[in-house]
Formats: sequence, C-alpha cells, structure tokens
Amino acid sequence: MKHSILFLSLLSITSAAFSQVTLESQPVGTSRDGVLVMYGSSSMGNKRIPYDKISGSPFWKTEYINAMIIDRGNQILGKAPVKLNLYTNEVYFLTPRGEERVAAAGKVRKVIFYKDENYKEVLAIFENNVSTIIENNPQAENSSFVQVMNEGNFQLLKHIKMNFVTADSLFGTMKRYYFSDQSLYYFNVKGQIHRLKKLNKDNVYELIGNTTGYDAWIKQNNLNLKKEEDLLQFLQHVNETSK
Repeated sequence: MKHSILFLSLLSITSAAFSQVTLESQPVGTSRDGVLVMYGSSSMGNKRIPYDKISGSPFWKTEYINAMIIDRGNQILGKAPVKLNLYTNEVYFLTPRGEERVAAAGKVRKVIFYKDENYKEVLAIFENNVSTIIENNPQAENSSFVQVMNEGNFQLLKHIKMNFVTADSLFGTMKRYYFSDQSLYYFNVKGQIHRLKKLNKDNVYELIGNTTGYDAWIKQNNLNLKKEEDLLQFLQHVNETSK
C-alpha cells in the first residue's frame, strides 16, 4: 500500500481529463507508506506498524469506489476512485496512472460515493463537518467522517467508530493488533444534531415531535425501529408526510 500526502490531480466534474488542483502537504501523518503511525502513546511511544500486521481493515470499503470529492469551501475538487480510512479519517484516491495518494489533512469536507463509473446513482455520502460528534481518534489529522444515511428534514447520521486495539498473544510473547468498529447514531432534526443512545421508537419519537398516526403506519408496514433499515424506511415516510 503505497501512498503519500499530495500535490494532486483530480478528475474535474466537467472533463474526462484530470485538472490540476493543489492541496497543501502536511509534515506528519497517521498513515504513511503502508504503515499506521502511532504518535505519543504512553504504552507504545511513536511506533510504525505495517497494515499487514493488523487484523481487519480501517476502511469503509476495502476496494476503491468512484467518488466525488468536495472541499471545505463546498467546491468540487474532482472525481476519482476513492477509499475512506475511518481510523485516520484520510481520503485515499487513485491518480490516472493508478498511483495511490492521500488527500492533505483538513481539506476534504465531503465524499460522495457512486454505484458505477457514470456517477449517476449515489451509493453513500460521508461528511466530516459535524462538530457535535466527538472524534473517534484524537491522533487523526482530519475530523471524523460521518455517513449521511438519508435526505430530508429528519436525517439519520451514522458514525462508524474505528478503534485500534492492541493485545498480548499467548504467554505475552508478542503483541497482536486489530481494528474493531462500532456504529454510533445521531439524529439531524432540521439542522440540530442529537445523539441517539439507542435505535428505538421512543428515542426517535422524542426528537420528531408530533407522531400522530405513525404507530398505525409502523404496524401496517411491520417495522422495527431498532433496525437501521426499518428506521430509514420510517424516516422516508416522515419526511414525505411532514413537508
């Protein structure tokens, strides 16, 4: 896995050729040249750990997926095959030559993944400008990316918290390293962000407000709001009927 902080070229939205877009490079980083760099850990010190020595993956998806990259000024930087590192919150991308690069820290605000090379149908949207969400890794140079699960006045936000875990092997002769993830949910109610301690009907109802008639609709559609998929179906109904 070879990548570096970049002065980059990204595919422009209006052209099949890459246009030059300059992003400032950073002097230090959390992942460089196929290693995870741990800084300032009291138990480990500054240590470089090859990714192939760590079980699991820190990426949202392990394969590159076509995506549009948007900066802090809400300007489109371009389109490219992208992977999202949810531990370091870094945006990896491929240049036209197939070279792997990492976007400079703090420059990318949103990544929109698409289902195909035509960039027509959205697969997933990630943003990292949700200030109320606590960072999942204080050592990361970028803010935590959060998946925006649906559109409308009532949005479900999913923070896939990626943890780096160390453990002793049998008899303590060597260290084991692995990534462990957990999903934390937030609710965006017309621009106000609230933490959902659990996915359930009571917590969602408390934030929606007027819930008249929803019980019957939920029962009719056999939904369980403890399930992410069912909750998204319910929120689509809420957004359509509360306009």
